[in-house]
This record gives sequence, C-alpha cells and structure tokens, in this order.
Amino acid sequence: MARLPLADRRAALISAAVRVIARSGLAAATTRAIVAEAGMPLGSFHYVFDSRDDLITAVIETVTHAELEAALSALPAAGQPGTDLSGILRHGLDRYLDLLVADPQREQALLELSLYAMRQNTPSPETTGQYRAYYAAAERSLTLAADACGAQWSVPLPRAARLLVTLTDGITSTWLADRDTAAARDTIVFAADALARLAGQADMTIPTDTTPSLKEQPRAD
Repeated sequence: MARLPLADRRAALISAAVRVIARSGLAAATTRAIVAEAGMPLGSFHYVFDSRDDLITAVIETVTHAELEAALSALPAAGQPGTDLSGILRHGLDRYLDLLVADPQREQALLELSLYAMRQNTPSPETTGQYRAYYAAAERSLTLAADACGAQWSVPLPRAARLLVTLTDGITSTWLADRDTAAARDTIVFAADALARLAGQADMTIPTDTTPSLKEQPRAD
C-alpha cells in the first residue's frame, strides 16, 4: 500500500467512503471505518485528505462529475442531422439511469449526504454545496444539449437546470425505492419532452447593420 500512487489512494478512499455511507449512513462513516473498508492504514487517510469533510467534498465532486460525463457522452456533435432536443435529453437521462442501475450505492450515498446536510442546517434559502454542484452540472448539460441541435432556452437557464435536477431527483429516489427500471425509462421520456418544451429554435439571423455608410451620411455643409 505504501507504493500505491496518490491518485489511486484517493480513488480507493472515495470508493470506500461511498460504500460505507450507502451501507451504514454518514454517522458510521468515520475515518477509521473508511480506511478499514479501503484496506489501508489510518496514516494513509491523512496523507491524502486533510479531514473527513475534505473526503466528503471529494465524494460529491467525483460522483457528480461521473454523472455529468455520462450525460455529456450522449450528446451528438453540434448540428448533426436529425437531432432534436427531446431525444438528446432522453439519451442523457437514460445514460444517467444506466449508471444508477449499475451502481446504486453511489446515489444512496449522495442521498444520505443530502439528508444529513438538511438536518444539520437551519431552514435557509441558501443552496447546499452539493446542490450547487448539481445545478452547475445541469446548466452545462442543458447548454450543450441546446447547442447540439440549434435550440435556445426560452426560460432562464438556472430555472431549467433546477427543473432538470428536480426531475432527476424524483427518478433516482423512486428507482431506489422500487427498482422498476422500465417505469423509470417511461418517466425519462416524460421528463425529456417536458424540458424540451421550454426551448425553441435559436435565432440565427445576423443583425443588420443600420449605421449609415460614409456615402449615406449627410454632409456637414
């Protein structure tokens, strides 16, 4: 273990934290429990992370990034013939569901982290760091999806991103409860179509320059 590269130690500790949190909850995810799950000595943890909070932040960032990359991998090249926004969004959400089905523990861990944050904080209009990451990833996905098919959002992008996160949360928690993948696919079709209705074709018209040319400008005399 002493010769394990730093990046590999980091990845192993993040994976171990996800498993412990998903299985036993955040309260049980002590530093000792995480290193034991990873099969590492305690000293390895402090060599990689400053604190458990630092590790938890890395868990959120790692899982969110993986989900974003999965969604982006479903995007076609910009301007590809036959692409439509609803189909692009559906492919992205389908890819997300594939990740959820393949590794439910990751989303269970994030759900536990979200609930923990809500229990710790007094009611506030401020978004948690976890959801700020979700919203940022959703905005990037929606921007690239619209660009890929020449569409533009008719509502403010943050509003569309919040709707995407809300719909994805519903798909996730419902699937974790009943494991009905076919029903989740049906919900994805609805979600993609509903979101696509909030966009229209981008205006590609080149603005006309109304500034008079030198020949058209009135003479000073």
